[in-house]
Amino acid sequence: MSIIRALDNTTSKAASSGKNYAKSTRSYYELKIFQQISLFSSYALKLVILGSMCALGLIFLAISAAFALGTYLDNFALGYFYVGICFFILMIFVYLGRKGIDKFLIKKLSKTYFDS
Repeated sequence: MSIIRALDNTTSKAASSGKNYAKSTRSYYELKIFQQISLFSSYALKLVILGSMCALGLIFLAISAAFALGTYLDNFALGYFYVGICFFILMIFVYLGRKGIDKFLIKKLSKTYFDS
């Protein structure tokens, strides 16, 4: 009978340890998910704020550059056209470098996700 009681105690302890492990693992993953959501939200908010500020600044710079170029060329339409062409050239460079941007983002995000 003592062997059966010893087995019963051992299995009870193992079951209790398993439950504690499952609870602590669940708590860990809940905290990990919260951390990742917080980091993503922070990055997204920063991206929206900085992106909108940069876009607004770029709009004003483009309008002033087009106006200055139009004044220099005595043709405002031509000034706006040249600024538009510059944006299309810039867009082509960004499009050609999109793989590098993807690699950079993946490296940056993997450090954040896997190192923490």
